[in-house]
Amino acid sequence: MTKAPSTRSELIAGPEATTGCEMIAGTAILVISCDSYSDLWAPFFRCFFKYWPDCPFRVYLGSGCKQYSDHRVQPLLVGEDAGYCDNLKVMLARIPEPYVICWVEDRIISAPVNTAALVSLVRQAASKGAGYLKLIPEHPIAYGSKLDFDETPLGTSYRVSMTVALWKKQVLAALLRSGESAWDLERRGSIRSNAQKERYFALSPKWKLSPPISHVHVIVKGKIVRPALAFLLREGLTADLAARRVEPWRSYWYARCYHWFFGIVRPIQAFILHAFVRLAGRNAIDKCR
Repeated sequence: MTKAPSTRSELIAGPEATTGCEMIAGTAILVISCDSYSDLWAPFFRCFFKYWPDCPFRVYLGSGCKQYSDHRVQPLLVGEDAGYCDNLKVMLARIPEPYVICWVEDRIISAPVNTAALVSLVRQAASKGAGYLKLIPEHPIAYGSKLDFDETPLGTSYRVSMTVALWKKQVLAALLRSGESAWDLERRGSIRSNAQKERYFALSPKWKLSPPISHVHVIVKGKIVRPALAFLLREGLTADLAARRVEPWRSYWYARCYHWFFGIVRPIQAFILHAFVRLAGRNAIDKCR
Protein backbone atom coordinates (compact mmCIF):
# COMPACT_ATOMS: atom_id res chain seq x y z
CA MET A 1 0.00 0.00 0.00
CA THR A 2 1.30 3.42 -0.95
CA LYS A 3 2.60 5.52 1.90
CA ALA A 4 0.37 8.50 2.61
CA PRO A 5 1.89 11.97 2.17
CA SER A 6 2.95 13.56 5.44
CA THR A 7 2.64 17.21 4.43
CA ARG A 8 0.09 19.40 2.67
CA SER A 9 2.61 20.16 -0.07
CA GLU A 10 2.88 16.46 -0.84
CA LEU A 11 -0.90 16.20 -0.88
CA ILE A 12 -1.47 18.91 -3.50
CA ALA A 13 1.64 18.16 -5.52
CA GLY A 14 1.52 15.98 -8.59
CA PRO A 15 1.14 16.17 -12.35
CA GLU A 16 -1.38 18.60 -13.77
CA ALA A 17 -2.70 16.06 -16.26
CA THR A 18 -5.29 13.63 -15.01
CA THR A 19 -5.65 11.43 -18.04
CA GLY A 20 -5.42 7.66 -17.88
CA CYS A 21 -5.36 6.06 -14.45
CA GLU A 22 -2.62 8.22 -12.98
CA MET A 23 -3.14 8.14 -9.21
CA ILE A 24 -3.18 11.24 -7.06
CA ALA A 25 -1.57 10.77 -3.67
CA GLY A 26 -3.08 11.92 -0.41
CA THR A 27 -6.77 11.48 -1.24
CA ALA A 28 -8.86 8.32 -1.43
CA ILE A 29 -12.51 7.47 -2.03
CA LEU A 30 -14.37 5.58 0.68
CA VAL A 31 -17.70 4.08 -0.34
CA ILE A 32 -19.46 3.63 3.00
CA SER A 33 -21.74 0.61 3.00
CA CYS A 34 -22.82 -2.48 4.90
CA ASP A 35 -23.63 -6.09 4.02
CA SER A 36 -27.39 -5.48 3.87
CA TYR A 37 -26.80 -3.07 0.98
CA SER A 38 -24.51 -5.41 -0.98
CA ASP A 39 -27.11 -5.63 -3.78
CA LEU A 40 -26.22 -2.00 -4.58
CA TRP A 41 -22.53 -2.64 -5.09
CA ALA A 42 -22.72 -4.04 -8.63
CA PRO A 43 -24.95 -1.19 -9.90
CA PHE A 44 -22.85 1.39 -8.08
CA PHE A 45 -19.45 0.25 -9.35
CA ARG A 46 -20.72 -0.61 -12.83
CA CYS A 47 -21.75 3.02 -13.27
CA PHE A 48 -18.78 4.32 -11.29
CA PHE A 49 -16.19 2.87 -13.67
CA LYS A 50 -18.37 3.35 -16.76
CA TYR A 51 -18.66 7.08 -16.16
CA TRP A 52 -15.34 7.59 -14.39
CA PRO A 53 -12.80 5.29 -16.09
CA ASP A 54 -9.95 7.72 -15.34
CA CYS A 55 -10.66 8.03 -11.61
CA PRO A 56 -7.31 9.12 -10.13
CA PHE A 57 -8.08 8.15 -6.52
CA ARG A 58 -7.69 4.86 -4.70
CA VAL A 59 -11.15 3.37 -4.07
CA TYR A 60 -12.12 1.60 -0.83
CA LEU A 61 -15.41 -0.16 -0.06
CA GLY A 62 -16.28 -0.31 3.63
CA SER A 63 -18.56 -3.17 4.64
CA GLY A 64 -19.06 -5.86 7.27
CA CYS A 65 -18.02 -9.33 6.12
CA LYS A 66 -18.97 -9.35 2.42
CA GLN A 67 -16.62 -8.23 -0.34
CA TYR A 68 -17.12 -6.92 -3.87
CA SER A 69 -14.99 -8.74 -6.42
CA ASP A 70 -13.14 -6.11 -8.46
CA HIS A 71 -9.40 -5.49 -8.45
CA ARG A 72 -10.01 -1.74 -8.64
CA VAL A 73 -11.83 -1.75 -5.29
CA GLN A 74 -10.03 -2.38 -2.00
CA PRO A 75 -12.22 -3.95 0.72
CA LEU A 76 -12.32 -2.60 4.26
CA LEU A 77 -14.06 -5.25 6.36
CA VAL A 78 -15.14 -4.20 9.85
CA GLY A 79 -16.74 -7.52 10.82
CA GLU A 80 -19.99 -7.60 12.75
CA ASP A 81 -22.10 -4.48 12.27
CA ALA A 82 -21.59 -2.14 15.25
CA GLY A 83 -23.53 0.81 13.84
CA TYR A 84 -22.77 3.52 11.31
CA CYS A 85 -20.39 5.74 13.26
CA ASP A 86 -18.62 2.87 14.98
CA ASN A 87 -18.07 1.13 11.63
CA LEU A 88 -16.91 4.35 10.00
CA LYS A 89 -14.38 4.96 12.75
CA VAL A 90 -12.79 1.57 12.05
CA MET A 91 -12.76 2.22 8.29
CA LEU A 92 -11.06 5.60 8.64
CA ALA A 93 -8.39 4.15 10.92
CA ARG A 94 -7.40 1.70 8.17
CA ILE A 95 -7.04 4.32 5.43
CA PRO A 96 -3.56 5.89 5.20
CA GLU A 97 -4.56 8.89 3.08
CA PRO A 98 -5.14 12.13 5.06
CA TYR A 99 -8.07 13.20 2.86
CA VAL A 100 -11.07 10.99 2.07
CA ILE A 101 -13.96 11.46 -0.32
CA CYS A 102 -16.81 9.78 1.54
CA TRP A 103 -19.47 8.44 -0.78
CA VAL A 104 -22.83 6.85 0.04
CA GLU A 105 -23.47 3.74 -2.03
CA ASP A 106 -27.00 4.76 -2.99
CA ARG A 107 -25.71 7.84 -4.86
CA ILE A 108 -24.91 6.32 -8.27
CA ILE A 109 -23.00 8.21 -10.97
CA SER A 110 -25.26 8.96 -13.94
CA ALA A 111 -23.02 10.82 -16.42
CA PRO A 112 -19.29 11.22 -17.17
CA VAL A 113 -17.38 12.75 -14.26
CA ASN A 114 -15.44 15.95 -14.93
CA THR A 115 -12.15 14.63 -13.59
CA ALA A 116 -10.14 17.79 -14.20
CA ALA A 117 -12.70 19.93 -12.35
CA LEU A 118 -12.96 17.50 -9.46
CA VAL A 119 -9.20 17.20 -9.05
CA SER A 120 -8.95 20.99 -9.11
CA LEU A 121 -11.57 21.25 -6.35
CA VAL A 122 -9.75 18.69 -4.22
CA ARG A 123 -6.43 20.47 -4.64
CA GLN A 124 -7.93 23.87 -3.91
CA ALA A 125 -9.57 22.52 -0.76
CA ALA A 126 -6.30 20.96 0.39
CA SER A 127 -4.40 24.20 -0.24
CA LYS A 128 -6.91 26.04 1.96
CA GLY A 129 -6.58 23.41 4.70
CA ALA A 130 -10.29 22.62 4.40
CA GLY A 131 -11.83 20.26 6.89
CA TYR A 132 -14.76 19.51 4.59
CA LEU A 133 -15.99 20.26 1.07
CA LYS A 134 -19.32 18.98 -0.21
CA LEU A 135 -18.73 17.86 -3.81
CA ILE A 136 -22.30 17.92 -5.11
CA PRO A 137 -24.25 21.18 -5.57
CA GLU A 138 -27.05 20.43 -3.14
CA HIS A 139 -27.93 22.18 0.13
CA PRO A 140 -25.94 23.82 1.54
CA ILE A 141 -24.71 25.84 -1.45
CA ALA A 142 -22.41 28.88 -1.26
CA TYR A 143 -24.95 31.35 -2.66
CA GLY A 144 -23.56 34.72 -3.69
CA SER A 145 -20.03 33.41 -4.13
CA LYS A 146 -18.14 33.87 -7.41
CA LEU A 147 -15.52 31.30 -6.39
CA ASP A 148 -15.61 27.56 -7.11
CA PHE A 149 -16.59 27.04 -3.49
CA ASP A 150 -16.90 29.09 -0.34
CA GLU A 151 -17.23 28.67 3.40
CA THR A 152 -20.43 27.28 4.91
CA PRO A 153 -21.43 29.55 7.80
CA LEU A 154 -21.81 28.33 11.37
CA GLY A 155 -25.33 27.25 12.18
CA THR A 156 -26.19 26.13 8.64
CA SER A 157 -28.53 23.14 8.59
CA TYR A 158 -26.86 20.00 7.26
CA ARG A 159 -23.45 21.64 7.40
CA VAL A 160 -22.33 18.01 7.66
CA SER A 161 -23.68 15.81 4.88
CA MET A 162 -22.74 12.16 4.33
CA THR A 163 -23.57 12.14 0.63
CA VAL A 164 -20.49 12.85 -1.51
CA ALA A 165 -17.93 15.03 0.22
CA LEU A 166 -14.21 15.54 0.72
CA TRP A 167 -13.09 15.28 4.35
CA LYS A 168 -9.87 15.82 6.17
CA LYS A 169 -9.86 12.43 7.81
CA GLN A 170 -9.01 13.64 11.31
CA VAL A 171 -11.85 16.20 11.19
CA LEU A 172 -14.44 13.55 10.35
CA ALA A 173 -13.05 11.16 12.97
CA ALA A 174 -13.39 13.87 15.63
CA LEU A 175 -17.11 14.26 14.82
CA LEU A 176 -17.99 10.59 15.21
CA ARG A 177 -19.89 9.42 18.29
CA SER A 178 -20.47 5.79 19.20
CA GLY A 179 -24.02 4.62 18.60
CA GLU A 180 -24.98 7.36 16.16
CA SER A 181 -26.55 6.62 12.79
CA ALA A 182 -25.78 8.44 9.53
CA TRP A 183 -28.78 10.72 10.12
CA ASP A 184 -27.62 11.42 13.69
CA LEU A 185 -24.19 12.32 12.36
CA GLU A 186 -25.65 14.78 9.87
CA ARG A 187 -27.97 16.47 12.37
CA ARG A 188 -25.91 16.36 15.57
CA GLY A 189 -22.58 16.45 13.75
CA SER A 190 -23.61 19.69 12.05
CA ILE A 191 -24.06 21.23 15.50
CA ARG A 192 -20.77 19.80 16.77
CA SER A 193 -18.97 21.14 13.69
CA ASN A 194 -19.68 24.69 14.85
CA ALA A 195 -17.15 24.19 17.66
CA GLN A 196 -14.38 23.00 15.34
CA LYS A 197 -11.68 25.33 14.09
CA GLU A 198 -11.52 23.66 10.69
CA ARG A 199 -13.39 25.33 7.85
CA TYR A 200 -16.34 23.74 6.08
CA PHE A 201 -16.98 24.54 2.42
CA ALA A 202 -19.75 24.06 -0.14
CA LEU A 203 -19.84 24.45 -3.92
CA SER A 204 -21.04 27.72 -5.42
CA PRO A 205 -24.17 27.92 -7.62
CA LYS A 206 -22.03 27.92 -10.78
CA TRP A 207 -21.89 24.10 -10.49
CA LYS A 208 -25.67 23.59 -10.51
CA LEU A 209 -25.92 23.30 -14.30
CA SER A 210 -22.67 21.39 -14.84
CA PRO A 211 -21.70 19.56 -11.62
CA PRO A 212 -18.36 17.77 -11.45
CA ILE A 213 -20.28 14.65 -10.38
CA SER A 214 -23.74 13.90 -11.78
CA HIS A 215 -25.60 11.28 -9.80
CA VAL A 216 -28.96 9.72 -9.03
CA HIS A 217 -30.18 9.06 -5.50
CA VAL A 218 -31.54 5.52 -5.76
CA ILE A 219 -32.57 4.33 -2.29
CA VAL A 220 -34.37 5.98 0.63
CA LYS A 221 -35.21 3.98 3.76
CA GLY A 222 -34.39 0.76 1.96
CA LYS A 223 -36.77 1.35 -0.96
CA ILE A 224 -36.17 2.43 -4.54
CA VAL A 225 -37.22 6.04 -5.06
CA ARG A 226 -39.56 6.59 -8.00
CA PRO A 227 -37.49 9.31 -9.75
CA ALA A 228 -34.63 6.77 -10.05
CA LEU A 229 -36.67 4.14 -11.95
CA ALA A 230 -36.04 5.61 -15.41
CA PHE A 231 -32.29 5.75 -14.73
CA LEU A 232 -32.21 2.15 -13.48
CA LEU A 233 -34.09 0.96 -16.58
CA ARG A 234 -31.78 2.92 -18.88
CA GLU A 235 -28.68 1.41 -17.29
CA GLY A 236 -30.14 -2.11 -17.10
CA LEU A 237 -29.83 -2.23 -13.32
CA THR A 238 -33.33 -3.27 -12.27
CA ALA A 239 -32.45 -6.98 -12.03
CA ASP A 240 -29.75 -6.25 -9.44
CA LEU A 241 -32.31 -4.55 -7.20
CA ALA A 242 -35.22 -6.93 -7.87
CA ALA A 243 -35.53 -7.80 -4.17
CA ARG A 244 -36.20 -4.17 -3.22
CA ARG A 245 -39.64 -2.60 -3.24
CA VAL A 246 -40.41 0.76 -4.82
CA GLU A 247 -41.37 3.53 -2.43
CA PRO A 248 -45.15 4.03 -2.02
CA TRP A 249 -46.76 6.99 -3.76
CA ARG A 250 -47.48 8.62 -0.42
CA SER A 251 -43.77 8.71 0.40
CA TYR A 252 -42.98 9.98 -3.08
CA TRP A 253 -45.37 12.94 -2.85
CA TYR A 254 -44.27 13.74 0.70
CA ALA A 255 -40.65 13.90 -0.47
CA ARG A 256 -41.60 16.03 -3.49
CA CYS A 257 -43.46 18.56 -1.34
CA TYR A 258 -40.62 18.61 1.19
CA HIS A 259 -38.04 19.35 -1.51
CA TRP A 260 -40.26 21.94 -3.21
CA PHE A 261 -40.74 23.80 0.06
CA PHE A 262 -37.15 23.71 1.23
CA GLY A 263 -35.97 24.40 -2.30
CA ILE A 264 -37.35 27.88 -1.69
CA VAL A 265 -36.61 28.35 2.02
CA ARG A 266 -33.07 26.97 2.20
CA PRO A 267 -31.56 29.11 -0.59
CA ILE A 268 -32.95 32.24 1.09
CA GLN A 269 -31.58 31.16 4.46
CA ALA A 270 -28.20 30.24 2.97
CA PHE A 271 -27.96 33.52 1.03
CA ILE A 272 -28.58 35.53 4.20
CA LEU A 273 -25.99 33.55 6.17
CA HIS A 274 -23.38 33.88 3.42
CA ALA A 275 -24.08 37.60 3.13
CA PHE A 276 -23.50 37.96 6.89
CA VAL A 277 -20.20 36.08 6.63
CA ARG A 278 -18.98 38.34 3.82
CA LEU A 279 -19.97 41.48 5.71
CA ALA A 280 -18.72 40.40 9.14
CA GLY A 281 -15.50 38.84 7.94
CA ARG A 282 -13.69 35.72 9.04
CA ASN A 283 -12.46 37.16 12.35
CA ALA A 284 -15.97 38.01 13.49
CA ILE A 285 -17.14 34.49 12.68
CA ASP A 286 -14.28 32.95 14.65
CA LYS A 287 -15.37 34.93 17.73
CA CYS A 288 -18.73 33.14 17.57
CA ARG A 289 -17.10 29.74 18.13
